[in-house]
Amino acid sequence: MHIPDGMLDTKTFGTLWAGAFAGIGYAGYWVRKNFDNSKIVLMAVMAALIFALQMLNFPIAGGTSGHFTGGALLGIMLGAWPGAIVMTGVLLIQALFFGDGGITTLAANIVNLSFIGCFTGALVYQVFVRISKSFVSKIAGASLGAFLAVVFSAAAVAIQLWASNTAEFTAAFTAMVFWHSIIGVGEAVITGGIIAYLLKVRPQILEDEPKERKGSMKSVVVVFAVAAVLAASLSFLASENPDGLEYTYHDMEIGTVEIAEEGLFPAPMPGYTIKGVGNETLAIVGAGIIGTLITGLFVWALALALSRRNKGQGTKETNAEDAS
Repeated sequence: MHIPDGMLDTKTFGTLWAGAFAGIGYAGYWVRKNFDNSKIVLMAVMAALIFALQMLNFPIAGGTSGHFTGGALLGIMLGAWPGAIVMTGVLLIQALFFGDGGITTLAANIVNLSFIGCFTGALVYQVFVRISKSFVSKIAGASLGAFLAVVFSAAAVAIQLWASNTAEFTAAFTAMVFWHSIIGVGEAVITGGIIAYLLKVRPQILEDEPKERKGSMKSVVVVFAVAAVLAASLSFLASENPDGLEYTYHDMEIGTVEIAEEGLFPAPMPGYTIKGVGNETLAIVGAGIIGTLITGLFVWALALALSRRNKGQGTKETNAEDAS
């Protein structure tokens, strides 16, 4: 569902850039004020896991494919604002290094996948938790939240295409919502499965006020890290069918503007392959592992920077109180 360069006009992606800047700015402020230092490594590993899982396109009916997006999972596990920070890091690496999603349309992808995805998943999950804290209720909330996150994000893309005059509204909205409703089922199954695993092994991670310390997340971090590397290693098995947006825009011919295959800015590893590597499988697997590591390290550095800034602000406030 990553929108490439050329699919949105200047007024639309410009407006979305303004919204994305405001949202990320507040997300950074919120995370600094409410930062849970025990989740720094978890944020990094989740970023790597989301990146790797997004490479695994699975085929669906009609010659198209879908992939896990992960916004709802991040919102449920980390909270909506920290989740948005992590997803933004993933999208930035994808656009800059792999050409997955455009540079001009990066803000649109941030709005659709970071904010709509994370907030939908987190809010729906919390509604179910308030109704009942049972295992079944939490799984149902996570699954429905993940499904709706995909559908709402797809609807937002359709509206953005219509606003850009690159697709007729009814055709774009109907096709995007229909195909992504099918893709959303896969998102719901994966998200529900991961939440079920966490509820069994580390339910404290999903609490509003976790009582754990840093070391208590070690087993989860290790499992997710291994899963990320494994997913990246299996990326060559991903379906070659176009994803929901590509299929809707090109194959169903709802798009009114021809979009170039290459973005405005060249990526060092376009299409998740390493240039110059003769073996296609090795080129894809290598790019997947490199991307997974880069994404994890980038989000780890970002989370660490937010943590240190939070400590610095806390020290200043303490000194001011002492002086008074």
